[in-house]
Amino acid sequence: MITFQHPPIGSLSTSPAVVSQGIVELMADKMLEMGMNGTAVTADSLAEHSSFTRAQIEEHGSEAADLAKSRAVHRLD
Repeated sequence: MITFQHPPIGSLSTSPAVVSQGIVELMADKMLEMGMNGTAVTADSLAEHSSFTRAQIEEHGSEAADLAKSRAVHRLD
């Protein structure tokens, strides 16, 4: 028999900080993908090649770009 239990209250956070962090991660991934495919990453091209709204790009674009740049750096130690 299969049973279902609800998760404890508060265990699945949908606070704006957590949601925006997810958007930043997804946007950074999309920026990396576009860059690797030879597409210049601008606000216009990101809006054209993704489902992010202009408002989301304006709000999170800078942070996502910083994250994408840090992920793209390869260190040779």
